[in-house]
Parts: sequence; C-alpha cells; structure tokens
Amino acid sequence: MRHHLYQTFILILVSGLISGCASTKEKKLQTKGFTLSYKNKSSADSTVSKMQLNHPLKVSEAEVRNYLKSLVFEELSLFGKQKPVFLSHDIDRIGRLLTKALRRVPSRKIIHYELETPRGATSGDIFASKKHIHWRFDSIKGMGFTGRAKTGWGHVNWRMVPQSGQKYQAVQKLLGDQAQENWIFAELQPSSKRQKNAGQKNLRSDPSRNRATVSSSEPADNRHSPSKNSNPDLEEKLEFLRDLHEKELIDEKEYDQKKKELLDSYL
Repeated sequence: MRHHLYQTFILILVSGLISGCASTKEKKLQTKGFTLSYKNKSSADSTVSKMQLNHPLKVSEAEVRNYLKSLVFEELSLFGKQKPVFLSHDIDRIGRLLTKALRRVPSRKIIHYELETPRGATSGDIFASKKHIHWRFDSIKGMGFTGRAKTGWGHVNWRMVPQSGQKYQAVQKLLGDQAQENWIFAELQPSSKRQKNAGQKNLRSDPSRNRATVSSSEPADNRHSPSKNSNPDLEEKLEFLRDLHEKELIDEKEYDQKKKELLDSYL
C-alpha cells in the first residue's frame, strides 16, 4: 500500500513539473507582422548550446541594417535566382527592433524572430559568438528549409549564398563536418575599430568635411536642417512608397500618412 502511494506521489510530482515547464513561455514582442522573442540557447541544437555567446551585443542600428542588406538566398529550382532575404521596407520595419534586441539579449539566450511577408513567413534565430554574428533561418518567404532541392509536389527549397566576409556554419556529423546552408555567420569587428572605420569612410566620401563636421557635437540645427543636396535614403523610401501606391497595394489615405511620417522623420 505504501509503495503504491509512493508511486502515485512521484507521478503527481513529475506531472506537475512537466506541466509547469510547459506553461513557461518565452517573452515576446509582437508588432504588426513581426514577432521577436528570447529563447534559451539550450533549446537550440547542440552546436548552439555549446557556444560561448557574446550577449548582449554592442552594435549600432546602421550595422544591423547592413547585415540585413547583405543576406542573400537562392531558390534551388530551374529558374532560381539569387535574391535578398530582406527587402528595403522589411529592413525599415525590423532594423531598429533587432538592434534593441541584440543590445539587451541575456547572455544565455538567443533571439528568435518571425516576419510576415506577402509570400509567407521569414523566420529564424540571431545570436553572436565571441567573434561572429550568426543568422540561422528556418524559413524564407514561406519556404521551410529541408536541405534538399526538391521537397515534394510543386515545392522548391533554397539555400543561403555567402557574400563577402560570410561563411556557412559547419556542424559535425558522423561522416565529418557538414556545411549548414541555412546558417550564415560573419565576423564581428571590435566597437572601437567599427567606429574608426566609419569615421574614415565618412572622411573619404567627402574630403571637404573636417572633424568638427563629423563630430556629434555639431549643433543640432545644422545636423537636421534641410540640405541643398538630396537625401538618397529618403528618396529611395519615397520612391518605394509611390510604387506601392501605384500598384494599389496601399490606398490614398495610407500613402499620405506614410509619406508624412517619412518627411517628418527627416526634416
């Protein structure tokens, strides 16, 4: 009898622990069409769980946007072409939020995200090791990754295409290391080096500028006053907005509202 009661008690205790763990949810940030969450690195595969993560990561929004722009994939089909994973308007939507997430992610967690696109969800994990930032994709524009060219009736698969400074992550298998074609990493530069390079780039692009012009101590009126020269970034965004409107993907009211928001943010 006692033995039976002891077994019953153990079963209840274990059931409680399991249900308690199952009810523990990762915190999520949800905006229209975009979801961010932190998850324990132990919930990922063994390669990630063994990594020494460099979190939180000191990174600027400009750097995150450049990382996003550099990510390219190709569909493994007869007419498959190389395409950017994130379009300009996607980067505008998620760049700032991803930057904040990287700056705040706890040391033993990784970032998971899901972005809704017209063709389906683009989702995956982002994390930084000691010297690299990693982008591992579960799906791109509604296409899940299987690692094979053909996935069934009417479906194609894809792979990432490493650009300059990028490599596939290799995972140890029974027959040796195997490149993970849905997992790209790129080298991180020390913050001081990034800032130095950025300053040198600005000076090279406009030799007439002096240090006072580059410095953030420049009077606010001069930094934000409308320039005689056009702003390429603003023009690109306005052009994209006009294109959406012309294709009737947004109505007149939404077009006017977004245009006003863009102009207000730059002027």
